[in-house]
Amino acid sequence: MRRKWFILIILLAFNFLFVYGINYANQVMFTNNFMIYLYEENKPHEEDPTEKEEELAVDTKYNGESIEQITTRLERVFKKTELEGYGDYIANTSLKKSVNPYLIGGIILESTKCKMDCSVIFKQCNNVSGTKGAPGCFGGSYKEYNNINDSIYDLVNVISKKFYTPEMQVPNKMYTEYGKNVVWAFKVNKYMEEFKKGK
Repeated sequence: MRRKWFILIILLAFNFLFVYGINYANQVMFTNNFMIYLYEENKPHEEDPTEKEEELAVDTKYNGESIEQITTRLERVFKKTELEGYGDYIANTSLKKSVNPYLIGGIILESTKCKMDCSVIFKQCNNVSGTKGAPGCFGGSYKEYNNINDSIYDLVNVISKKFYTPEMQVPNKMYTEYGKNVVWAFKVNKYMEEFKKGK
């Protein structure tokens, strides 16, 4: 009888260490990536009938710039990175939700590190902003998306809900909400300036 209890305790201990080890490995793997902590459930973007109606009503300009101009500026910075080609979707989705498209681009560049070498959660999980949620990437807490567009949509949606005016959509005012510091704000601002200058 004692032997059975001993085996049971050993199995439980091994199971605990195995689960703990996986979670610890996930944390170490993603430590250096920018993580936006979303405290609401994030569902993959699914088109609904009203979305096409919203698209017809979307403002086609932001601060006097057309979607085409914004897309061009985004793509100049995304050029030769794995983000190339997503400028149009970022511009359209951002304007539809009244969000600064350059802010979205800056957050994505800071998070994914794609100006150098894209992060693991971007390459393997299509996650552009360190969003947490289910299904978990590699069984961890960071959300895995079916595609990049769904991840971009979630990011824009969260920004539009939490920072719904242009005055609020400023990195220096936003970083505390995400538990980040002024370094994050500085980097996002720097990328936003790059987009505006088209460099």
